[in-house]
Amino acid sequence: MNEGQRITRRRLLQAAALAGAAPVAGPAAAQARPAVVPAPAPRVTQLLDMSASQQELSRDYSTGLRLAFAQLKAAQPNLPQLVTVETDGPGARAADALREVAQDASQLALLGTVGEALALQAMGQLQRDDLSLAQIGPWLFDAQHDADPRLLTFFASREQQLRYALQSLAAAGVGELALAYPEARMAREAGASLQALAGRLKVKMHALAPAAGQGLQDFAARLPAGTPFHLVFMGTSVELAQFVRGLGARGAPRIVVCLTGVDPATFTQLVPDHRVPVVFTQGVPNPHSGRVPLVRSYRQALARFFDEAPSPVSLAGYLAGRYAAQLFARLGAAPTRAQVLAEVQQRRSATVDEWPLVFEGSGRGSAFVAQMLLNTRGQFVGG
Repeated sequence: MNEGQRITRRRLLQAAALAGAAPVAGPAAAQARPAVVPAPAPRVTQLLDMSASQQELSRDYSTGLRLAFAQLKAAQPNLPQLVTVETDGPGARAADALREVAQDASQLALLGTVGEALALQAMGQLQRDDLSLAQIGPWLFDAQHDADPRLLTFFASREQQLRYALQSLAAAGVGELALAYPEARMAREAGASLQALAGRLKVKMHALAPAAGQGLQDFAARLPAGTPFHLVFMGTSVELAQFVRGLGARGAPRIVVCLTGVDPATFTQLVPDHRVPVVFTQGVPNPHSGRVPLVRSYRQALARFFDEAPSPVSLAGYLAGRYAAQLFARLGAAPTRAQVLAEVQQRRSATVDEWPLVFEGSGRGSAFVAQMLLNTRGQFVGG
């Protein structure tokens, strides 16, 4: 046996001893053993809608989710790897991305899908293809999939938000308001149920929507003189910005109330003049002035890991990430997709820095709603 063979054998014996394996007979035996390929590390995927109208919202929500994982990684080293997949919105490319995730055994769940149309497409595809894959903490306020056991959402539904907004207006003595939709189709689909809700609250409600081909800015600028002073707007950040610019150009005093789905930071970038006061409805406490421990933890982590201003959207993403981390911690070091799905189906209540998430058999962990006013001086008040 020459020196090269002795060195090889010694190294093989040392490696076998370190691994706790039986010694091998020699170089030929080592060559016959197949190479061991390590299994991919467990992962979760965040689908992001990076289309022009949704990219700021997606970045903000993703910032909060990544913030939670960055904060907890040292204390929870077995936390799954967070992967982000960018799409151009719902459609064929998003469907392909979801199929790839579903076919990858190392993928444990979808986590924090954003925006809402993309989250709805994902839920529809999970149902059509009967995929055993959980969707945790998406940016989703449409309640149509709340009963699906694959879904966990953490924030008040759109109907819950609207009920809160209408109750707040009614309590303030507002007996008449307008519900402004960004398109006539949405008014047709949701109009009857929302009119019924307004009737139960004894508030007279007028439904408004642009004509076919009419832009939102022009629509707002041409509202009838008798339009109620309070307007509840049902659209996205970009749509709200167009609508408010039209109101500002018109010069008629109005207050606009919007629901979750609007990112205040995006809106203020698009409408910097603050001529029209806007009330933002949110499913989390005020990230600027909230005194609850959740907000303090979020702001401390944000200052440490990211050079970003606090926002309700990134706080929501942070809350989703923190709950998910608790879920994975319960499953130990190497959870499987089936174990994650079974845990999601339990819909366990939890607290995140004293902030309660109580599912009570539904897919929603919270019915909390708060509002903050962006006044004509550009200041946020309340919440």
